[in-house]
Amino acid sequence: YQRRVHGINCKYQMVSYGDPKYWDERYWLNPDPFDWLEPYAALKTTISSLISKEAKIIMLGCGNALMSEEMFDDGYKHIENIDISSVVIKQMKEKNAHCAGMTYEVMDVRELKYPDNSFDIAIDKSTIDALLCGDAPFYNVALMTKEVQRVLKPGGHYLIISYGTPENRLSHITRKHLSFEVKHFLLEPDTGNKLDRTHYVYISKKLPGADEVCHANLKQVLEELKKEDEDEEETFKKQNPHLAKPKIVQTTSGDGEPATKPAIDSTPIESKDKVQHIFLPIIFI
Repeated sequence: YQRRVHGINCKYQMVSYGDPKYWDERYWLNPDPFDWLEPYAALKTTISSLISKEAKIIMLGCGNALMSEEMFDDGYKHIENIDISSVVIKQMKEKNAHCAGMTYEVMDVRELKYPDNSFDIAIDKSTIDALLCGDAPFYNVALMTKEVQRVLKPGGHYLIISYGTPENRLSHITRKHLSFEVKHFLLEPDTGNKLDRTHYVYISKKLPGADEVCHANLKQVLEELKKEDEDEEETFKKQNPHLAKPKIVQTTSGDGEPATKPAIDSTPIESKDKVQHIFLPIIFI
């Protein structure tokens, strides 16, 4: 089926990508490193043009990507990694315990626990895409962008790497509660494989007075987006009454015992036998 998710056609069962249980299960079953969209090598030049090696960096929805480790090895020593999944944060803390200055914390991007004006750059590799494929997508993205703008220093940058085209992403980083100078460009695949996706890079620079702009306009923006999300959800339900909600299925551990965590059945409706399709990038078309 197709649901409007601002630039993403979702032909699969919807799961809530804002739910820690989904991500805990994913990383519990799949602990191997997985880099969303682009590796550090593809973004290195862009990042070095924005910040120095002494910059304070926050990685939004870090997962188990190699990005932070590779940046650390390249000289960036002040990296705060956050993710909503306690499972992946535990895994990454143990893996990178030797990296002094790089931290991992369980945190929701919609409610960051850092003081105002803390970071020189916030890096978002498809976290915005995940929120847009979840519940109350526009409202939740507005909460995230509000928090990202708050913790950035004036002149700091919000770097987004996304599947979404400018027609479907710029509205989220130019809402009334935000004050960014925004640039964007295409990041073409260099593999020669026509099936590899083009990704979009958005660089948003926090302008002076941005926090005051947010304070003045946030309430109105959230009220409008909450209603828009509710109306969209109601319309979707009326048009698609036959669609099943994502369901919990039981898994077993390696020794055949019931798993300690339930698995979320998010395989495609059209091909339930293709288990590998549970990964989020397959959802975006």
